[in-house]
Amino acid sequence: MTVGERRGDVGSADSALLDHDQAAAYLGTSRRHIERLWAERKIAAVQVGRKIRFARTDLDEFVQRNRVAARR
Repeated sequence: MTVGERRGDVGSADSALLDHDQAAAYLGTSRRHIERLWAERKIAAVQVGRKIRFARTDLDEFVQRNRVAARR
């Protein structure tokens, strides 16, 4: 199960690319945080003309890379 599936519907299920607001909703954070992560190149994106779009798979990969294991 992906982060977005746990959070509910974020736009069209068929939409492969998300804008800043959709990516923020998918990760449960703010648009500004997404903009900062992109500016620091911590998340991958696709540039479509002048627009920036984020693939759900890239956002899921970002979450996995930043996962912190629980202590026992």
